[in-house]
Amino acid sequence: MNNKLLRSVFIALFAALICAGCVIAIPLPGGVPISSQNFFCILSGCLLGSWYGGFSVLLWILLGAAGIPVFANAHGGLAVLLGPTGGYIWGYALGTFFAGLLLGKADIRQAKNPAVVIKTAIIIFIAYVIVYLPGIPWFMHVMAGKGKPQTFVTALKLTFIPFIPGDLIKYVLTVILTLALRPVAGRYLFGDNSNAEKEALEALKNQQNQ
Repeated sequence: MNNKLLRSVFIALFAALICAGCVIAIPLPGGVPISSQNFFCILSGCLLGSWYGGFSVLLWILLGAAGIPVFANAHGGLAVLLGPTGGYIWGYALGTFFAGLLLGKADIRQAKNPAVVIKTAIIIFIAYVIVYLPGIPWFMHVMAGKGKPQTFVTALKLTFIPFIPGDLIKYVLTVILTLALRPVAGRYLFGDNSNAEKEALEALKNQQNQ
């Protein structure tokens, strides 16, 4: 199977995972549910890169905009994108693109590099934070338009603070899976890294012998 076909398969696979994440959601009083979809979105950027991961997220958004119930709590339609949670959906896309762009193409040589582990953890953390940058202001804008203005502090209490524990768990899982699967993604999606793998193993042996 050639790389182009594999990339198409993985784009579709991650789009399907993001869609499936709509049924894994915990509703909260603020109206923004705890969802697993940001986990799958950011993971797609980490493994597939900014463009291919971004395509997965864009495909999910287009399906939802067309009315297919693939957004949180199995909702769909343009009303969701324009509603209080719409900013978070675009935040998922931004976080995905950011993670993929800064991590770059997966490479087997990164697997045992402590500096890359730290860099990966920092980038993924920022990607999760980025989700909230359009999410919170858009929530405040929509609620104000409905005659229910929210202060920034109130918006934080409704749309940020309750999600911290869940996002921390998803963050740790994303880091672990990214470090474990990026070498595999590099091998199958971005070409043969067999030589790079040999170099990595040789470098590791040399470090152990020193």
